[in-house]
Amino acid sequence: MLDQAQLVGMAGAASAALVAEMTKESWASMRSLAARFFRRGGQEEEERQLARLDADQVQAAALDQAALRERWNRRLLTLVEDFPDAADDLAAMARRNPEEQQSGVNQSAENNTGSVIQVGGSNTGNINITGRPKLPPVIAIARGDREAALEPLWVHTPTPQQAANLLAAHGLAVILGERGTGRRISAVRALHTHLATPAGAPQLYDLAADWEDDEVPEREVLPEPIAGHGYLIDAASRLISENAARALTTWAEELRAVGSCLVITGSQRDWRGDNRFEIGAVRPDAVQVARNHLAHAGSHAQAGWLQADVQRAATRGLLRPAVPDQTVGILSDLITRTVSPGDAVAIAGRLRAIDPGRLARAAEHRDSPPESPEYQQGARELRRIREEVLLWTNFLEEKLAGTGTRGQDRMMLLAAAYLEGAPLELCIKAATAFGSRDEALARRYREGRSPRRRLADVGVDTADDTAAFHSRPGFALSAIRTDWHHWADEREETRDWLARITAPDGIAKDWTEQIGSRLLDLSITAVESPFFPILDTWTTTSPDEQRLRIVTALITRAAETEELARAAHKQLLDWATKGHPHRRRVVARACGGRYGMRWPHMAFVRLRHILALDDEAARIAASALSTHAAASTDGLQRVVETVETWFERYPTHLAGPRAFLALTDPTHSVLDTLMSAAQAAPSTRDFLINGWMQTLRQPDVRDHAHQILLGWARAAHEGRLNRATTFGILTDVRNAHTPLDAMSRFLYGSPDQDDKALIEARFALANLRACNHTQCSEPHCPLNEAAGPFPDTNTAGGPGEPPP
Repeated sequence: MLDQAQLVGMAGAASAALVAEMTKESWASMRSLAARFFRRGGQEEEERQLARLDADQVQAAALDQAALRERWNRRLLTLVEDFPDAADDLAAMARRNPEEQQSGVNQSAENNTGSVIQVGGSNTGNINITGRPKLPPVIAIARGDREAALEPLWVHTPTPQQAANLLAAHGLAVILGERGTGRRISAVRALHTHLATPAGAPQLYDLAADWEDDEVPEREVLPEPIAGHGYLIDAASRLISENAARALTTWAEELRAVGSCLVITGSQRDWRGDNRFEIGAVRPDAVQVARNHLAHAGSHAQAGWLQADVQRAATRGLLRPAVPDQTVGILSDLITRTVSPGDAVAIAGRLRAIDPGRLARAAEHRDSPPESPEYQQGARELRRIREEVLLWTNFLEEKLAGTGTRGQDRMMLLAAAYLEGAPLELCIKAATAFGSRDEALARRYREGRSPRRRLADVGVDTADDTAAFHSRPGFALSAIRTDWHHWADEREETRDWLARITAPDGIAKDWTEQIGSRLLDLSITAVESPFFPILDTWTTTSPDEQRLRIVTALITRAAETEELARAAHKQLLDWATKGHPHRRRVVARACGGRYGMRWPHMAFVRLRHILALDDEAARIAASALSTHAAASTDGLQRVVETVETWFERYPTHLAGPRAFLALTDPTHSVLDTLMSAAQAAPSTRDFLINGWMQTLRQPDVRDHAHQILLGWARAAHEGRLNRATTFGILTDVRNAHTPLDAMSRFLYGSPDQDDKALIEARFALANLRACNHTQCSEPHCPLNEAAGPFPDTNTAGGPGEPPP
């Protein structure tokens, strides 16, 4: 199996090849390779990713190429991490990268103030290092968000213009509102309104808030001001303290001076800065949001269903007279004023899936006399359509909240919802495990109506002996949400039930990943979120490697979810600072994966805590640092500066020495890069010397340090490391580490004292047996440079080892 560093490099090469091929005649063959790769995630994943890919390919010439590569790099890496079997397909895509096929190396650093560092194998181009790496990642705002902020999708509110006025005056606007008020799209429109020129659209970027709650983003890590660039920070995932707000306000003034700006979004609780920059988010008309999206997608009939004016007529055919369209306004009460813009767009998407002919027939039947079967049929079909669009809210309220549903029927539905796709028998067994383990209760599930009949009555499709919801798309998650909301007094019992059936010996242990994913989706909106307590349970009950990988993937997804991000960051920090071995391994893996790529600074803080102990988690953490350093020039520079900071701020902490030994391990490519840089850059040489100095002071890493030193010696002996540089650094370390007194000269030597008697004495003091064989064949062997044969210390009465 490929390690993380190889996957990261492969995904980077594949994304570069993918974007490069978008404008070439060979695109069809590259698309076929991508489709095969996406297919590893299932048909739905393949269709979803190909739709994204085709949309980007159409506009490839007009899109920012770096942002495009970064976007696809993240998507490819995410999928190959979730489906390791896709690595071969990813490698096939990576081999199409022309840069990977070049063998020449041509790198330089222009006007640099730091080290000249080459990362990886064959690289081309210039590397400029001018200080600390900038905050990562700076990601182009998604095209869907940019489109939603412009006509014809945009629905007017006063928020963007008010924010744009603040941007013109100060370079900073803070749009505050609760989730569902459209604050993000308002921010994107404000940026566009302020920065757009007749020459073209501005470059808009999301900026990750990669700092802890008690930290301040330093100026040198913030992007340099560039005219026409707008930045958006989401404070919902990272509280903006008073000090952080002051730093961002100062940076915004620099941005304004060159024609750039910053918008921050969040709730009133997330921003602790000057209220002069605040604008309240005004929620747009949700009905109009949905209608605009439907009309833009060409679904004009569905847009008409939401129209309030039922007197409007539609013309059918070019020469036929206008006749009333019975479907206009038929669903005008579907979306209320409290619906968020995001939910309105989701409803519009589900409305598009409704066949206009189906709704028209239902409307026609409903116009029949109320007593007729046609009227009843039409009314039932209209109710079903509304349920499909609203994700079965009324049906579930009736089934889960109605009288007589508290017992077996409710649990059968809940088991099927969490275990969708599982055999019916497994769902039945899972349902019987809820609450008391009384055998009589388990028997009652099989008395009266059959289990199949019970499942069917609560909306589960049972035709193929598995729990499915083909006839009710979205029903499973809606059932989980409705149950959690309605049965508030049984939330703790529901959590216990889920923990019990997913235990290592539980009946649904093989469905842990799906259950975790549904709990994550539930927790986005749920009160008393069950997601993190369940993760706590899963990491304490003797989990195997597969379960730890599942937890790692889930908590990474939570950190990437706006509503759960802050709690996920805190959970990872709590786990890192506690001594529980399984949780520490989850943190280390997360920080070496997507989480570490998205928030490297916060990842390093957590890795520092992990490296305090000597266990498997610490070894994973050390590998994660090496992976990050090997991924890019900025990554290496960031890791080096982090380790230097640890040495300075935490001189007795073991994180610095363990991280340094990981970076300088000769079995990893990072050391080759550091040694190459040390030949030209004094700062890198100083890092290596100081790192050894700090590391050698720690007795807890003495054995590991000795092994790394032996590795350096072997690498220099075999020619893998430059001999002069290697021993030059170690000589400086020796001189700084050991007092230059008479005993030091006696033990380590000096140019005018290396005679054979002294060498014999060193062998004796080291308790080594002196050699009396022929001279070493190695041309640089220091023993060959001493004059005369070496006496046998054993026969001379020395304290060496006895002869064999």
